[in-house]
Amino acid sequence: MAEKPTSSSSPLTWLIDPVQPTQDHAEDRYRFTASVRSWVIPTALGAALLILSLVTLFTGETQRFLYAYLTGWSFLLSIALGALFFLLIHHITKAHWSTVVRRIAEAVAYSFPMLAVLSIPILLGMYDLYHWTHPELLDPASPDFDPIIDGKSPYLNEPFFFARLAIYFLAWTVLSYKLYTRSLASDVEHAPDTNYNLRFTSAWGIPVFGVTTAFAAMDLLMTLEPHWYSTIFGIYYFAGAFLSAVCLITLIAGFLQRRGGMLQQTITTEHYHDLGKWMFAMTAFWAYIATSQYMLLWYANIPETTVWYRMRFEGGWMAHTNALVIFHFVLPFLILLPRAAKRALPLLSVMAGWLIVMHWFDLHWVAFPNAFAEGGFHWVDISVGLGLLGIFVGAIVYRLSRHPLVPQKDPYLQRSLKFENF
Repeated sequence: MAEKPTSSSSPLTWLIDPVQPTQDHAEDRYRFTASVRSWVIPTALGAALLILSLVTLFTGETQRFLYAYLTGWSFLLSIALGALFFLLIHHITKAHWSTVVRRIAEAVAYSFPMLAVLSIPILLGMYDLYHWTHPELLDPASPDFDPIIDGKSPYLNEPFFFARLAIYFLAWTVLSYKLYTRSLASDVEHAPDTNYNLRFTSAWGIPVFGVTTAFAAMDLLMTLEPHWYSTIFGIYYFAGAFLSAVCLITLIAGFLQRRGGMLQQTITTEHYHDLGKWMFAMTAFWAYIATSQYMLLWYANIPETTVWYRMRFEGGWMAHTNALVIFHFVLPFLILLPRAAKRALPLLSVMAGWLIVMHWFDLHWVAFPNAFAEGGFHWVDISVGLGLLGIFVGAIVYRLSRHPLVPQKDPYLQRSLKFENF
């Protein structure tokens, strides 16, 4: 059985990977023989970019840095959530085809302890990020008194916000920990009830995931404009999260095969075809949810709901809005529509990378107009995003290098290896 790290393991190691490596039991073709540099370099580059970005704190651009950090952090959080959902539906549906890419999803999903630590700058910068934290808005004697925010204060207050965030991360960490460690333990000795336990965890995990993800999206991003509300914003965030997670799984699988020479006969064109189907389907689903949200709120013509879109149709943000429609939906939809596109790994990899970038662009579009009237990008938007991404990728590579790349004793593995599309 997989064990908790010994006393020689550092607390940071425990945050990144909660179990001892099991690669001694792995066949060579299932082992990621990565050097220390493969995860230290992206982590170090990411940390360096974040440190460089701190320059903005001394040039009067604190708010810009914090919004860039919130965007990049929410982007990585969404990918981890999408990977967690990938695992939940894999187990609950007894899927066979995705068994060979399951370990990649597990490595991505177990990022919540690290992301919780990385949330500290957001918690420290609440006043600059969230307008509802300003005490004068709740004082009836103040000229800045806001009756709408005052009415929402039982929910929008900092102690309750911190408590909710703690509950979200506790739920996500428990779910990902159970799915990750039980899967790794089965590499050593597969118990007859392993798959049942994974399905049982997924059965209660799906509703917990749905509720916590919807509320987290609302708390972290929707309340940046506290007057605005949307009952489907959580689904909007989820759509981009799951799409970007599938894209990252595709990119990692392709990288392991092309650069590492691993999993050559394990992940085939048939598996990429199904990943491509998910990419195509979630591109359409994201567009459907985005259109539904816009149409319902705009035609209702309620000032508190239309103001959010007005900010994105003015001050240079309209160009971002148009770019989002074209490059996040129209072009990906048309390119991924043919069957051949889903079976061509080079094209699929390009589209996976492109859609991940567009998901970050989408979250940038969601966050920044709330505080900045003019559209466009600042260098810190990019540097902070890449810095956080470097740390995130380094942690994923570290986890992948410590354990077999496929669940070798999973009863569905042979079916997955022989999977074919019809």
